[in-house]
Amino acid sequence: MISLERHNLPELDVVERLAATLGAEAFEVEVQRLASLHTIDLGAPVQSIARFTHPSLIGMSDAPFDVLSRVCDQLVIREPALLERPSYRCRHSHATALPWALWLDLVRYAREEFDPAKWDAEFLVQKQRSGLSIREAFDALIAFKRANK
Repeated sequence: MISLERHNLPELDVVERLAATLGAEAFEVEVQRLASLHTIDLGAPVQSIARFTHPSLIGMSDAPFDVLSRVCDQLVIREPALLERPSYRCRHSHATALPWALWLDLVRYAREEFDPAKWDAEFLVQKQRSGLSIREAFDALIAFKRANK
């Protein structure tokens, strides 16, 4: 079992941002889609996910945590033998679990949605298409980023 720790904060942050951006319903649709594509391996590592309950503890906010809890429930329905693993058997209102590979797929998907280099490139292309030189487009990008800090 793999717990969320300090080194997982960037992963947790990008998943939280995805959930906040999409909204709970759309986030759940995407996570359920990823889960449906996931092949369940009973011996695979498990990512333990805690609900955020105190600032000194690493955990996920309520809405995305609830979505991941429901996804975990769906995985257990698909493969009841998962309940032989303590990570799945002992889940409750403050702790859930996902196969580690599914967690990584979710993190990868979220990172693709929030790739800052991709956004920068799209911004530059848009400015160049509107008639700016590359230098002017780059200056506009810098000004935009400074204005939105």
